[in-house]
Amino acid sequence: MSPGLDYVVIRSHALMGDLLTPEQMRALAERESLEAFVEQLADTPYGEISIGMEGDVSIALEKVFYQKFIERMMGIVDLAPTNIGDFLQSYYYLRFEVINLKRIFRGKFSGIPIPQVVGSLIPMMPYKVESYGEIVEAETFEDAVRRLEGTPYAPLISSLELSEKYDALWPVEIALNYLSTRAVFKSLERLPQSDRGLVRRVVQVEADVENFLVAAKQRSAREDAHSPEEMFPVTYGIGLDMLREAIEADDIKAVIQGLNPPYDEILAPLYEGDVALIRSRLRQHVYDIAKRGRAANDFGFNVVMAYLIFSEIEKDDLVGVAWGKTQGIAAEDILKYLAIPNFV
Repeated sequence: MSPGLDYVVIRSHALMGDLLTPEQMRALAERESLEAFVEQLADTPYGEISIGMEGDVSIALEKVFYQKFIERMMGIVDLAPTNIGDFLQSYYYLRFEVINLKRIFRGKFSGIPIPQVVGSLIPMMPYKVESYGEIVEAETFEDAVRRLEGTPYAPLISSLELSEKYDALWPVEIALNYLSTRAVFKSLERLPQSDRGLVRRVVQVEADVENFLVAAKQRSAREDAHSPEEMFPVTYGIGLDMLREAIEADDIKAVIQGLNPPYDEILAPLYEGDVALIRSRLRQHVYDIAKRGRAANDFGFNVVMAYLIFSEIEKDDLVGVAWGKTQGIAAEDILKYLAIPNFV
């Protein structure tokens, strides 16, 4: 282990002590109101949060939680050896830019007002595009995608043909998922071969779950559905045959039960159409991947990556609590969708 890596590993171990415990997350979710939730956050490393209670407070809080995560991530980047710092910055900036692009595309596709779309974006500088504003201000969804000409996302433009044919967003989102996954694997080349496994496992399971959800959505139009080979440029643990079954089979439950672990358990809530619970179970599985990766190598890159994965999941859980509180959802129902209090 290099001296630089040695220090950032030790620092990551120490920083894990600042993460919320399952008990703390549960207590936050159980607060009786949004105001009480924000008040209790003051007793955590998040400190006092000043936000107005006008407008969409959950979006305002989401920005706070993203900013905290980006601050933590950049703190590690600044300490890490160049190859690790470059990888982490590329991985997370790309990850969040993809979220922003999806929010823009969904907003344009659904006709959401521009200020509302802009307000939903993660507070980060553009990474591979020059400006989010230029894309948001496009007149139509198709124009927004075409404004990616000249960027690494330009291949998305070719997916518009399918999008227009089916009057659907999924062809562009699938293409974006593929481009981002390919870029992450390319950026992994900055790391030693022995340090790539944890990230690969996380990216692959996330890609598999997204592919399956898209395939399941095609069931309502399966007579006109595109072939899985054309829809899914890359698969991992859930192959094209299973994706084809997800589109064509009469019983989606039987298809899911036929999947190998962990996919059968992660995707089981689809029986009831509960996609939010699927994403919660996916986060729990990613948490488990990071925990096992850290246990396998508690003195190397896996510790750094585990700290950031735990921190990102904490951010997602807090976003979920904030949204639930603004919607007046009961604490027991909020807890059902959190990863950290339910992690075993």
